[in-house]
Amino acid sequence: MGELRVRSVLVTGANRGIGLGLVQHLLALPNPPEWVFATCRDPKGQRAQELQKLASKHPNLVIVPLEVTDPASIKAAAASVGERLKGSGLNLLINNAGVLNANTLETETLKDMLHVYTTNTIAPLLLSQAFLPLLKKAAQESPGSRMSCSKAAIVNMSSTAGSIKEVFLWESAQCISYRCSKAALNMLTRCQSMGYREHGILCVALHPGWVQTDMGNVAGCTELQKLASKHPNLVIVPLEVTDPASIKAAAASVGERLKGSGLNLLINNAGIAKTNSLDTETLDNMSQLFTTNTIAPLLLGQAFLPLLKKAAQGSPGSGMSCSKAAIVNMSSIGGSIKEMYLWEAAHCVAYRCSKAALNMLTRCQSMGYREHGILCVALHPGWVQTDMGNAAGYTPPLTVDASVGGMLKVLSNLSEKDSGAFLDWEGNVVAW
Repeated sequence: MGELRVRSVLVTGANRGIGLGLVQHLLALPNPPEWVFATCRDPKGQRAQELQKLASKHPNLVIVPLEVTDPASIKAAAASVGERLKGSGLNLLINNAGVLNANTLETETLKDMLHVYTTNTIAPLLLSQAFLPLLKKAAQESPGSRMSCSKAAIVNMSSTAGSIKEVFLWESAQCISYRCSKAALNMLTRCQSMGYREHGILCVALHPGWVQTDMGNVAGCTELQKLASKHPNLVIVPLEVTDPASIKAAAASVGERLKGSGLNLLINNAGIAKTNSLDTETLDNMSQLFTTNTIAPLLLGQAFLPLLKKAAQGSPGSGMSCSKAAIVNMSSIGGSIKEMYLWEAAHCVAYRCSKAALNMLTRCQSMGYREHGILCVALHPGWVQTDMGNAAGYTPPLTVDASVGGMLKVLSNLSEKDSGAFLDWEGNVVAW
């Protein structure tokens, strides 16, 4: 296999995932590019920390501010890159930035369709238009008539999910807007290959594989799929917890499966964490974590309430239990105002606030749903060896098996006296 030799390359969406991986590998080449331009929305932000570290070690790496859906930002980025190249051309443009929504045919919206299409299809078109003069210049400077990435090329990062023939992983994730945007990107690539051929610019659509990234994990659930293939009583339900339409669709889907029966136990486990400090916390992060970690459990409780009520009504006896009807909100000792657990290791301001708010929500639910016989508790699973648990840079003491085993034992023993409580995986009361 030949080694890629390229003088200059620009990668969009380079602050994480595949984009960051591309930058790292390009810099590690035996003959690295003279210039690697890595774009992201906020070069000085929390999400660009890895890029910042790389740039401090590699003077040939330039971080370029870019919002791919903003024509003015694209124009400014092209001008900035042109200035750096000082009259030379750009050899390789990698349109990697993209977004994904896991919406179904029932939950897809005009807003989501346009957002994903704008980012995944229109942005690569506009970026190619803006950088075309630099690509043409690179092609003119390179000897020979053959096309190559070393000469001048546009690589559009597509996906097999955009294959109209394959319709990859349909049963696991419909992702309508994403699939349509990538199919359109494939067509754009063909158009570019024909339109830019006369300039000696190579154009290809590239499927990176199903990769362990934030985006790759959206459709994800490989292990879940394996379990479902072995257990007919396991049903995988598409759900975006911050999308009311998706929540409504999930509740309807579960209701259909239950065929008139109720839902006994709702475990609100989905959540996100960010390690921002008081100095770096932002409105966007605070809002995102509050929406996911606090509002989503509220909306899910509302949506599944009819099924929980039905389960409570269908169960004999007057006491509360998880076998009858219950909502378990997965909280964290990080949300304990008294404990302020691991503050020195990770401030995680947005996360702590969202979990404290979730604890209050749990108390409210316990009081509001008491008349329906629905038990409500906040549960701290411990500091567990998961992606989230490892985010602070330390190895957590608890394995997933130990945490889950403990929590299931706790759930089996809950009764009316525990409703509204904040407990850990061993059944101990955690201070508010």
